[in-house]
Amino acid sequence: MPAMKIAMCTNGRRLRTRPLAGDDFHIVCILNGAFRIISLVCTLPVWVLIFQVRLSGTEMMINDQPFWCRSSEEVDLWTVYVSPPVEQLQNVVNGTSFGPIEEDIDDATKHQLRSMVIPFTLYLTVSLLYNILDMVLSLAMWNAAAIGTPVEPRGRERALVSMIWIKMTFLNLLLFTVLGSGIYLTHAGRVYNYGCSSLHDQAVHHYESTIWYGLFCAAMAIYAVELLMWPCMIMNQVGHAIALQGRQISLFRRLGQLEDEEGYCAQCIGCCIQCIRCLSCNQLGGGNIKAKTDLTDAAIAFMNFMNSEVNFDIVLSDIYVAFKLLDRKQREVRYKLSKQARMDKKQTDKCEMGEGEDESNNNNTSSPIDAVNFSVNYADILNRRVLSANDETDMYLLRQGALYSQYAQGIYELYPRALLQAGLLDGGWDGLYSPWKPGDQHSLLSTFRLTEFGFPSTALVYANFTNKVIATPYCILLDEIERTLVVVIRGSVTLEDLVTDLQWSAIELNRVGERVGFDGRGKYGHRGMLTNSKWIYNDIHRRKIVFDVLRDDRSNPHRDYNLVITGHSLGGGCAAMLAIMFKPMYPNVKCYAFCPPGCTVSMNLATECDDFITSFVVGNDIIPRMRGENIEMLRYDFLEMLARIKVSKITAFRDSRYPCRNKDLEVRNKRILYARDDIPITEYYQKLVSFRQNRELVFDQLSPVDTRLQVPGRLIHLIRFGDDANNRYLPYYKSRMLREIHVCLDSMKDHSIKNLSVVLPKIVSEYENSSTTVSNDDDDVDDISVQSENSFGGDFTEEPWFVTFSFPHGLVASFVPTLLAVAAVCFSVIGNNTCTLFERKITDRPSYNMTDLESYEIIAGVSYGLYVYGIQYRDEVDEFYTTQCKPYPSHVVNDDYVKAARGFSAIALVIGFPIVLLLCLTSCMKLGGRTVRVMSTLLMLVATCQLMILVFLNSERCVDNPNPVDSSYLQSQFVWAKCALHTGKYVIIASVLWSLVAVTLGFSSRLSLVEARLRFASMSLSSATTTK
Repeated sequence: MPAMKIAMCTNGRRLRTRPLAGDDFHIVCILNGAFRIISLVCTLPVWVLIFQVRLSGTEMMINDQPFWCRSSEEVDLWTVYVSPPVEQLQNVVNGTSFGPIEEDIDDATKHQLRSMVIPFTLYLTVSLLYNILDMVLSLAMWNAAAIGTPVEPRGRERALVSMIWIKMTFLNLLLFTVLGSGIYLTHAGRVYNYGCSSLHDQAVHHYESTIWYGLFCAAMAIYAVELLMWPCMIMNQVGHAIALQGRQISLFRRLGQLEDEEGYCAQCIGCCIQCIRCLSCNQLGGGNIKAKTDLTDAAIAFMNFMNSEVNFDIVLSDIYVAFKLLDRKQREVRYKLSKQARMDKKQTDKCEMGEGEDESNNNNTSSPIDAVNFSVNYADILNRRVLSANDETDMYLLRQGALYSQYAQGIYELYPRALLQAGLLDGGWDGLYSPWKPGDQHSLLSTFRLTEFGFPSTALVYANFTNKVIATPYCILLDEIERTLVVVIRGSVTLEDLVTDLQWSAIELNRVGERVGFDGRGKYGHRGMLTNSKWIYNDIHRRKIVFDVLRDDRSNPHRDYNLVITGHSLGGGCAAMLAIMFKPMYPNVKCYAFCPPGCTVSMNLATECDDFITSFVVGNDIIPRMRGENIEMLRYDFLEMLARIKVSKITAFRDSRYPCRNKDLEVRNKRILYARDDIPITEYYQKLVSFRQNRELVFDQLSPVDTRLQVPGRLIHLIRFGDDANNRYLPYYKSRMLREIHVCLDSMKDHSIKNLSVVLPKIVSEYENSSTTVSNDDDDVDDISVQSENSFGGDFTEEPWFVTFSFPHGLVASFVPTLLAVAAVCFSVIGNNTCTLFERKITDRPSYNMTDLESYEIIAGVSYGLYVYGIQYRDEVDEFYTTQCKPYPSHVVNDDYVKAARGFSAIALVIGFPIVLLLCLTSCMKLGGRTVRVMSTLLMLVATCQLMILVFLNSERCVDNPNPVDSSYLQSQFVWAKCALHTGKYVIIASVLWSLVAVTLGFSSRLSLVEARLRFASMSLSSATTTK
């Protein structure tokens, strides 16, 4: 960040590298390196071909022509050694020729044929030079991109711009030369018949149908794409600059020029919602949404949020790194909260047993409200009080929360499905269930009982599942054990509920207060929740269910019942509103709101509701934290996180991806992040300070202190302090100002009513059991050695199990065994599949292979592989050997030694290949100790099997006569040497490498420990140096 400026356009604007910043060129280097690797593989087919030819024992040039021109048939080993007739053999001994091998070719033709090598060599030379220079430049760009920090270039752009110009000029010119020489090579090859004589009229077709020509074409295509990429990028930037010449204002300023800017933005949001509706096949509703009227609040809030004069010029990689580091910083805070919760639990248990004073109850839970401040005071986060098992009020609230959370869960799906299955719900899922008859107490006998859900004494007396933007489904239950009439309101499920949530503007409650009997002046509430609460209030008033059940009449058996209103999420906010509306009529009304939105009622109203409204929030739930102030603070924390990075972006990226133990979080964060007070003054930071001051003023004007909405009533916050197995929570009375929005995965998981309905009964069970204390094992949950290195436990477990290039075992313990294993596989594959594994030469006199009476070839010996064999020919003129390979004939019988060698080879590769693949994954995931030990043992078995391939030396092919067809003649005419290792040395090298892999892997834990200690010592030394 920011995007680099490369050149000036004619209109005064600059060519920029957006969407990449200067410190993002590592991505370009990686892609460029991939291009270079592919081009090297494709542009050097001849070297690949030579390697393959050498493995098979043939030569590139045979009789002054490339080998693809030669169309002679392969020769069978078992007919090779059949000696020629005596008269022909005598002719050879006397020097008489059988005739020419090929037709005579004059010197000019030979020169023309061999001159084909010149353009091919030129192409290879220039291509290799380009690839080497480009890779060197990529390495230099990699190092230059790592200079400075995301907000402090420190000369990074100047170095990168010069390298980009070198790439665009000199290297592109060289690339053009490579491409031109490749085109010329293709043209010359077709003209000269690819180096073959005119007698081979099928040479062009034969060569261009091979894989080598396909690789050459692929390389040419890569070069063409790479050469055209730069002009396309430049023209795109030029066109973009020309298009923006007349646009001097941003998108949102253009929206401001429209007559109905809020309506236009609302329509855009409405289109997004309709897209969701289509993708969900209308399962989420959304058909009754009117964008211009229902989404005005969301449009205004969105436009106010995006209305900023400051341009930070942030790219995508900045967003990723900043959020990753922000998540880790918040995880450090959550870890401290978990440790504090564990200590508070111990202290509370001691106090309940009379062993100490309850110091945790001395904290103040109030929090003053003043002008908005985007900085988080982490000391305020720890300001809370633990609920006590000896306090009757605390236990009463926990028991009531555990009970009514079950009802809040049932309204979502359980109750409507049960009514549908029983045929009692009129109108389907949006239907109505009303068995209650006003004045008829006997009608309770025909109501639906919640027996199948574990509440046989609870009757469902009314249910209205109408779901609109202004209507929320709810039901009324009669609990005969608790002697309460319970109004249960459903939370957000459909798109209509989402629109209701988005209507978050504050509206004064004076009109509502005048109607229901309370003073609503200067008190504010969420507009959407207030609208739905009024609909529920009017529906209850019209049905007269609550009034009829709770009427003060001696003949009424339910006259002493209390009214309880509960709900989850949106239902929790509506429940709080409804409880405020019912409070003048029913003074004993109670409300239990589970995970209500953080913008439900104003602070003065929320404080007045402390005695009858209780809100429950789990862990890092994002919904109770959704307030305008918190969203602004999240944006500021994100922007500030970029300024706090004191290392390069690639270093921060690697560090954020590398798994971190909880107890090392503070040290790791200090190593790469500045403290808030130590942020250097840069141009970016000055913009950030100006932006903060401006947004604080704007926010105070748009959202005055009196109209800011909070969580209703007293707040009980459930903090997780156990691991995933224990799943333990500690309840706190907390300030209703949940200031920080956490960007972790658990932020939505903690909002689940299913999770809450399990957590609260478990807390009650633990509190009722006075012997429940925190074991000593819980103190070590933060230690990575207790569990696994990637298991952090509690609500701060966000590290994925698979992280690319994270090296969880350490760089040495992951990289060294993998590198050795890959080398071992290469040697194993080469050694086990060549025809020159073992060789056996003729030491006395040569043998002659004759395909006809006109030609002969001198045979120097034979070579053996596990599955193929070879014939070694000797050229008397040039004095070189060539080997022609071929599979063993079907009539050849393999003895026990050959079968054993093949079996050992198969076992080695079948076991070795999966282990190598698993070793490659050790750079991304951690393996258990038992898995590592099993792998080490199997690798020793692979090394042994690889070495046992040498039992082939005891087979009949290495001991007896190699020719079973005419053994008497060969034994009388030739003397054969014993089998010797040729490429069989690769087998020994592979066995040694497999052994080294096994040993290195066996000691990987110790290597990891040593590397971790060295890393920790380096981190501590660096931290101490920074502190000084």
